[in-house]
Amino acid sequence: MRRKVMSQWDAKAAFLNVPDDGWSFVGFANALPCHPSEAEAIARYLHRKRMIWLSMRAGHGRVFPAAMRPGRGRPKARGVEQPPLIDPRLASFLTQAHPTFLKIRLLLGSDPGGAWNENQAVKAEIKFALAVEATKLMTLCRTFAKEHPAIPVAAIRDALWLDRPHTMPVVAETQPDLAMAGSEQFGEQPKTKTRLSKALTDEERMMSYIDAAGASGIAVYEIVNKGKIARDRVMQIGEMFKNMGAIHSAVVRTSDRGRTGMRYFARRHGEPLIAEGGRLVTMV
Repeated sequence: MRRKVMSQWDAKAAFLNVPDDGWSFVGFANALPCHPSEAEAIARYLHRKRMIWLSMRAGHGRVFPAAMRPGRGRPKARGVEQPPLIDPRLASFLTQAHPTFLKIRLLLGSDPGGAWNENQAVKAEIKFALAVEATKLMTLCRTFAKEHPAIPVAAIRDALWLDRPHTMPVVAETQPDLAMAGSEQFGEQPKTKTRLSKALTDEERMMSYIDAAGASGIAVYEIVNKGKIARDRVMQIGEMFKNMGAIHSAVVRTSDRGRTGMRYFARRHGEPLIAEGGRLVTMV
């Protein structure tokens, strides 16, 4: 009885015009027509009769014309072109930005936690270093936007937030152009001060920082960060300058509740005036 039922599909299959890219079982059922639940059984029957070619891959069947039946194996799978989820140029840009993101994550992980006045010096150094890395990322963005004017600034910003949603808020604190609701164009890169020559000695570099700091002086950790000089070396040079009479030094705080720390002052500004509690007031 089943053979008789199946044989009725022979005549119907003879008039099928199967496209070269094939049909799914649903498309095959609509073409016969038959109920979708019967499509696989009918397709297998017609495949054995060599009236069609049935290809099964990963549990999914596809019906092809009988003429496409190869001598061995099955028809080659037809590739489906899918548009890229992200512009390849943006993907390459994110790869360039990843080292900066890694440094930011490492700096955040080195935060000792607690209140600001408990680890003021360490937290200040971390905050300064984070601002430096954020500036590097902003410079990278400006360069990329200049090289690829066809890519909107919003697309660059969206790619960064999509890639590093937990790190970008830290960057946006010092780089508002990279905030989630930033401007349509990156602002002009601020003109930086003339960089000191790398040929300068530690002593020359440190004295230039103290002179440029003005009457408010400069903290030891700021010299360490700017000059990339070891803290012990900075303290040693500072003591030498003080003994020579070239600078003044004092352990002060710059805010009422801040932590005290060593600061150096150029001698031409006079001695620092320190209020009760170690608060730096002004210079005399």
